[in-house]
Amino acid sequence: MKAGRWVFEPHDFLRYLHTVERVPRGQAHLPMRGAFTFGAQDWEYLRKKFRARRLRWNRWIAVGRAGRYRVFVLRSSIGAPAAVTALEEAIALGAHDFISFGACGSLVDGLRIGSAVLPTHAFADEGTSKHYASNAWFRPSSALVRSLRSSARRSELPLVDGGVWTTDAPYRESRERARSLARRGVVGVEMEASAMYAVARHRGARIASLFVVSDELGGEEWNAGFRHPAFLRGKQRALRVVIDALRRELP
Repeated sequence: MKAGRWVFEPHDFLRYLHTVERVPRGQAHLPMRGAFTFGAQDWEYLRKKFRARRLRWNRWIAVGRAGRYRVFVLRSSIGAPAAVTALEEAIALGAHDFISFGACGSLVDGLRIGSAVLPTHAFADEGTSKHYASNAWFRPSSALVRSLRSSARRSELPLVDGGVWTTDAPYRESRERARSLARRGVVGVEMEASAMYAVARHRGARIASLFVVSDELGGEEWNAGFRHPAFLRGKQRALRVVIDALRRELP
């Protein structure tokens, strides 16, 4: 076999599953659409709603149904490298349409804990996306963004549209950088979006995100709200939007 440019690729992962882990081919396949999460509680909530069963070889992937569609629920560790690895493997397993759900910090006044953010673009301040493209900015699937917006409207969930800042270093978020990005329409900060958008575009897949504000960084001091009732309520409302979107025909 002729050596390719890369030492190994996602299809090599599939071969490993079949030949080394002895995973049957029927088990090494995912539906076209699904949810991509980072929190264990969020993953379990969606798993139960979709009556999804865990795959035998990966406890953080489950397959169930959303209305008439088969769907998967996948959980990744936080950070761009982990998320991209999980995304690459999910695409290799047959997935195509992803709705990523998680939390973000707010960078602008008035965007409070518990608010829902629908990213329209992401600034890449992480080290993973550059291995796929040289862009500084990446965008989610416009079609899936429209689907989430429609589901939010049906659920009467107010959304804040805007950019997100994707960073590898949460303890090195400078005030100067935050203010500069806010002037360019960036409203939140998180750790995966730009890299995931880059990979989806590279692989011909589609992804959009829905975030709930967990902490506020736009003021003089950090205001954490990870256990705040508004954050927990906001997550429940936003998760219902994810469920609604996956139950409907995607454009």
